[in-house]
This record gives sequence, structure tokens and C-alpha cells, in this order.
Amino acid sequence: MELTLGACAPDPDDALGATTTVAGAPPVVTYAANGKSDSVLAIDNNFIPGTLSVAAGTEVVFDNNGRNGHNVVPADDPTASSWGVLDAAFQPKDKYSYVFTTPGTYIYYCTIHGTSKAGMFGTIVVTAP
Repeated sequence: MELTLGACAPDPDDALGATTTVAGAPPVVTYAANGKSDSVLAIDNNFIPGTLSVAAGTEVVFDNNGRNGHNVVPADDPTASSWGVLDAAFQPKDKYSYVFTTPGTYIYYCTIHGTSKAGMFGTIVVTAP
């Protein structure tokens, strides 16, 4: 009698991220949280830094150190339903965080003090780890 056993070893690419494909669209690769954190300060109608580059999986903490209420609204999602925080939840001394898992460029702004191109706006550049 012959017995053949097979086993699957983890694919090293699986550790890098999961891939989702939509017909006709390039694959979207997402990465798990990596335990790293970086910050964007909201101070006196400015986001500092204006552009922040992080590796996918990094938590970005938005910290309202200013005197005014603000919001963080994605330029491509004015309802802030995908990520972001509306002004009722981002008053002085409040913090909001989000883990960016998909590489890309994320433009955001405060609808109270700017637009996606002028005033209080910023960019998060997320790169593959």
C-alpha cells in the first residue's frame, strides 16, 4: 500500500498582503496593521505636515492641537464614510486615527477651513512596505 501525503506551506507573498481584483480594474493590495504610528497635527487652520508618507499598515493619528473644531474629509468621499472624521467628533484636544492599509495617495481637507486644493488640506502618501 502506498500513502501519499501533501501539505501546503504558506505562500511568502501572503505575508505581504491580500489581493482583491475587480473585473477590468487593476488588483488592489491591502496590508495588515504593522504596529507603527505617525501623526498629523491640526493647528490654527493648518495640517502639519502638509504631506505625510507612511508604509501601508501604519496608523495615522490626527491630533487637533488648535483652538477650533475641524474635520478630516477625504477629497473623494465628502461624507467621510470610508475614513475621516466629521467636526462634531474633532474638537480641540480630540484625536482620530485610521490605519491606511492600501497603497495610494489620499487627499483630505477640513471643509470648515478649506477645500481639497486650498486652505486647510493635506495628503497622505501610502507606500507598499
